[in-house]
Amino acid sequence: MKITIAVLASLLSVLTIISSATGYATAQSIPLPPPSPESSREEIIVAENDRTPPQIEVLTTELTAGKNVFRVRITDDSSLQVREVKYVSNGQIKIDGLFRDQNNVYKALVDIHPPSRVIVITASDVNGNMATTFKEYDIKESNDFFTQIMNMLSQIPRYFQSLLGSIIPT
Repeated sequence: MKITIAVLASLLSVLTIISSATGYATAQSIPLPPPSPESSREEIIVAENDRTPPQIEVLTTELTAGKNVFRVRITDDSSLQVREVKYVSNGQIKIDGLFRDQNNVYKALVDIHPPSRVIVITASDVNGNMATTFKEYDIKESNDFFTQIMNMLSQIPRYFQSLLGSIIPT
């Protein structure tokens, strides 16, 4: 009996790690402290004569009911001052900040449910140039727990492939 509990606890731990790494997590499993101010400071770039608004490319192709990681690529010659997404959640307009990931990709955790369908993305740079775009989605119903576990397990080979690909230079 004790071995069975230990095996189940180990399996649950592995699934938690895999779910957070594969993008199927519905929430952050372990709270992480915010980055220290020294590591989160970005150099502010002010491009002279920059009158071009940021370019926004929506990377997220589908959303399911509940929490989703929403990704966009925002490029601009100057540093960005505002990066946010707006959507309706439970009848209220919700505004979430977009946080830099890498390669000009920004992400936010959005909690969206039908009948909501539209996410509005706004970005502005330090020169005051602003861009706004939107994307309309067919919000899919979230899968049951068993289907989510099977989807996570199917992502294990791809997770290790991407992990090893980032460690081993090509």
